[in-house]
Amino acid sequence: MVNIIWFLMIFVGILVSFFYNPVDFTNIVAQSAESSVKLCISLLGIMAIWSGIMKLCEKSGLIELFYAVLRLPMKFIFPNLENKNKKALYFIVMNIASNMLGLSNAATPFGIKAMEEMQKINIKKDTASDYMIKFIIINSACIQLIPATVISIRANLGSSSPSSIIGPTIAVSTLTLFIALFLETIFRRWYK
Repeated sequence: MVNIIWFLMIFVGILVSFFYNPVDFTNIVAQSAESSVKLCISLLGIMAIWSGIMKLCEKSGLIELFYAVLRLPMKFIFPNLENKNKKALYFIVMNIASNMLGLSNAATPFGIKAMEEMQKINIKKDTASDYMIKFIIINSACIQLIPATVISIRANLGSSSPSSIIGPTIAVSTLTLFIALFLETIFRRWYK
């Protein structure tokens, strides 16, 4: 159903634009294609740089330091998970560490592995466990220390100070995470 709605919105938009002013429509399509390719190439470069930095961090032991620092708060947020499946907690911590550094593409494999490990201990296989729900919330509202993708987009678009968003991003993402965890706790207790 959602696919049909999206298709109709896009199709009607293209149809109206084409009949309203076909010359502008053609120019806009060409410009959009060009800017999309430029954006993809610049993001690919940023991803390559940060993936390389992540590999260096992994080789230097910095990743293990992140694990050691984040393990205690995660044990509090995910009580008894380490006793049930230690790998799941490890992948959760690595996912969150990657997201905090703005490396969402590097975080995705860790997130998938964490969900697979949590599914192994899930009693109801067709329903998300409390651990899974909490992980999705944390993953969606993760604290961003270095919003690398947004900084690169701002730099590519000519911002005079692309990194000026770091402070506000940390503040907003931290507040969002705490509100999301608070609401998750309320809803979990309400619906149990």
